[in-house]
Amino acid sequence: MATEITTTLNIPDHVPPELVWDHDFDSFCRELDDPFLAASRMLDGPPIVWGRSVFFGRPAWILARHALIEEAFFRTEVFSSERITPDERSGMRMIPVGLDPPEHGKYRRILQPYFSPKSMRSMEGMVIETCDSLIAAIADKGHCEFIHDFAARLPNMVFLSMMGMPLDMLDQFIEWEQLLIRAKDDEVRTGAARSIMMYLNGFIAEQRKETTTELMRILLAAEVDGKPMADIDLLGTCFLLYVGGLDTVYSSLGWIFRYLAQDQDLQQRLRDNPKDIAAAVEEFERAYPVARPTRTVAQDCTFHGVPMRKGEFVILPTYIAGRDPAVYADPHRVDIDRKARNITFATGPHTCLGVFLAKREINIVIEAFLSRFRNIRVPDGGGYDYHVGGVFGVDRLPLEWDMPNDKGGL
Repeated sequence: MATEITTTLNIPDHVPPELVWDHDFDSFCRELDDPFLAASRMLDGPPIVWGRSVFFGRPAWILARHALIEEAFFRTEVFSSERITPDERSGMRMIPVGLDPPEHGKYRRILQPYFSPKSMRSMEGMVIETCDSLIAAIADKGHCEFIHDFAARLPNMVFLSMMGMPLDMLDQFIEWEQLLIRAKDDEVRTGAARSIMMYLNGFIAEQRKETTTELMRILLAAEVDGKPMADIDLLGTCFLLYVGGLDTVYSSLGWIFRYLAQDQDLQQRLRDNPKDIAAAVEEFERAYPVARPTRTVAQDCTFHGVPMRKGEFVILPTYIAGRDPAVYADPHRVDIDRKARNITFATGPHTCLGVFLAKREINIVIEAFLSRFRNIRVPDGGGYDYHVGGVFGVDRLPLEWDMPNDKGGL
């Protein structure tokens, strides 16, 4: 997908001219009705390109093959995760995702037991209860705007419960999340980050007086190199937990239910065979990865023949990796019997800590909707809206459904 240069660009001297991609990446991903198909066109070009507007309008390298993205996740000495929040003046680091090994491992070990499969199973009842309460509010209507009424609310409510925060903060958290992750203006994102940090600072102070959840007990008792975690790092950890589990689950649910609404046969298969839902979640995550993790080149290097310089941005679009035909046969087709693994939640040292929780939430939601409703669909003329950027997400998805018959059947 390299292109002839059509604008005046400040191209670094070391960038090979044939790898200059003179496009805005977000605009490119919006050119089709389906951003996953739009982004996958990068697979038709060079495996690595230098884009003029990729990361919040800044130039960056784009890795456009599954194998290269997977390798970059492991090559932490070359592709660094070190970064701070949108409010650079705070000096707060995103703990542990914004750290490189070996420091990363010291902080990750603090959280890992809490996010283990065993621990997540103990939270299942809370997730089911939250899911059921949201469905109860829309069930009898026979329709909903899935994103506003359900998908954006569920992960936020789960987060609030995990942290011990009041549920009346839900709407405020959703608003801050939208501004932080999607606002195009740097000042708006910075303002949202400061609002979140101010709230979290107050919350942490209250938790020091009376700890109300297991997660906060773990964090407040944590030590790094034999010393209590620094206040700024405790804040950075809470900030990451706030950001990390909200947008990914909410965005994934939007794409999954958009697909399910078009595939009645799969709905019925999963309704009749709930044990297949776990395999469906894996395939949905393969077909609809929503994130494009970002790295910074840690040292001057040559990566697969391409010269890169220290400090340059690199994006690892998992939604391109998930559609690579070199790894997945017929990659644009959803096939829940497919056995291939995916790297949607990254791999290597920075594999997503919340992967088990995210998958369990999605599994619970699919089973809950399919067990209660039949013929879930987008109404005639309903359409949908989506956004691209750091995360691919659905902004509006109207759904309607039929209720079970009087005998309780589907």
